[in-house]
Amino acid sequence: MARLIPKVAIQEIGVKSERDTAKYLVDLLPNDCIVYHSYPWLKTDRNDRGNTTLREGETDFVIILPTHGMLVLEVKGGEITYDDETRQWSRILDSGRLKPIQDPFEQVRRNMHYLEDAIKRRGYQGATNLPFTYGYAVVFPDCEYRGPAPPGSEASVIFSASDLPFIDRRIMSALGQWSRREKVSPLSPDDIRKITKAISPAFDLLPVLFRKLEEQEEKLFRLTTEQRNLLNFLGSRKRACIEGVAGSGKTMLAQAQAEKFAEAGKTTLFVCYNKNLAAWIRESIPDCYSDLIVVRHFHALCSEWVRKAGMSFSPPKNGAEQFWREKAADELMDAIDMLPERFDAVIVDEGQDFYPNWWMPLEMINANGEEGSMYVFYDPRQNLYLDQVGSLPALGEPFELPTNCRNTRLIARRCAEILSVDVPTRDDAPLGEEPILVSVELGYDVKKRVERYLRTWIKDGKLEPRQVAILSPNTKARSSLKSLTSIMGILVTDDLTQWKENNGVLFSTVKGFKGLEADAVILIDVPQETQGSHFTASDYYVACSRAKHLLVVIENEGD
Repeated sequence: MARLIPKVAIQEIGVKSERDTAKYLVDLLPNDCIVYHSYPWLKTDRNDRGNTTLREGETDFVIILPTHGMLVLEVKGGEITYDDETRQWSRILDSGRLKPIQDPFEQVRRNMHYLEDAIKRRGYQGATNLPFTYGYAVVFPDCEYRGPAPPGSEASVIFSASDLPFIDRRIMSALGQWSRREKVSPLSPDDIRKITKAISPAFDLLPVLFRKLEEQEEKLFRLTTEQRNLLNFLGSRKRACIEGVAGSGKTMLAQAQAEKFAEAGKTTLFVCYNKNLAAWIRESIPDCYSDLIVVRHFHALCSEWVRKAGMSFSPPKNGAEQFWREKAADELMDAIDMLPERFDAVIVDEGQDFYPNWWMPLEMINANGEEGSMYVFYDPRQNLYLDQVGSLPALGEPFELPTNCRNTRLIARRCAEILSVDVPTRDDAPLGEEPILVSVELGYDVKKRVERYLRTWIKDGKLEPRQVAILSPNTKARSSLKSLTSIMGILVTDDLTQWKENNGVLFSTVKGFKGLEADAVILIDVPQETQGSHFTASDYYVACSRAKHLLVVIENEGD
């Protein structure tokens, strides 16, 4: 039994004459024979004006018979007539009227030559002649014929109704007539491979990466927007703590709450730990709120207010860490006492990174003190700076955001595994790509890996540079990419503004990127053991959760 392509049930073939012919072909031809049915083709031609046009056609059957060669069949069903004076072929309709049809031999000849050209072009590049036997025949499954064959045909290529039960023998006989050699030679395995490759070339539709991410991003945006329902739930509540897992939309909600306060006419201070996050939020605030919302990272707030109060603000070169942890907050309180300016509301993002003595000045800067409007957003699992258990102001029982809606489910699962915690995701969140973990020995290998993924994502996948971030526990000068300024002509920048304006791929420390996000993240210089390392499990958790859609982690072997 021959193999029919496309693989359909013969009874599902719509045209009866082709259905009947297909049944005999499949039943009678040997198992190694391939029968292509209803093979469509489209080719370019040049018209009389020299313009390129498209011509289309369809071949009823193409037979690949390994023992003999290739035969193209045209099937003309129904009652067919031929007028030898006009050379007109016609089909007799039920009404008795004649309907002109194409010359079936001219039609099958044209189809065969298209296939001949296609096989030469795709399978035997540069060949003048094909190295196997091929030809054509016409099948009249509902007719018998008598008299000589019409012009352009021969008896050997005319199959009538009585030939159908013996169509296998007729095909072999016809190919014997078409052979340019003394006897038909079989097709070699290489011939069969080239013919089938030419007739049915592999055609893969590969999803373009940027379109795939756009689809996933639309789902994540919808999920993140749904998190705003919490703010509606809180309603007119003046003070609240909101605890959320990484990717639960805390920063988005913090900004939304600041805008909500601004809509009510309240001057609002938005304060966070990370300088880059503050810059990002500041640029994201709509212009209509710019006079009412002030965005600062905590240490910039200290510096600005102390100097505004006319006091000296000089962080020491030695002991700077202790100054920023303790003395800066004390000096801020002194400045607040000296200045009349206050805010109607305070929003704190990254609250887990704030030391206990920082909360007092933030209460003091509020026009209504400890009774004033204050919202604090935090995740205790993202504590990267405190060397002690964090504390929060008295804002009541925390409200929870337990569901990750920023990352794909596979990235969220990886984040959960790092800290052995549960990071729930929505069932309708996109699954995404499995995060990639590789280990390398040398900095040169890191560079090669980074180049590979940037090529895949940007050159091939059409992502924008502003969608990609390279993160490291170390500064660039101490990283595996310390001497790298560009990759494949793409700038590698540590300037957040350049990155946001799509002028390069961002390089950042993990801590410097905290609170931010990118569609695709390459995390480099990761030690294989985080226990006792300068790169903790919390650092790892935070770094991986920055990736919304694509994540590659490159470990350093031996670290």
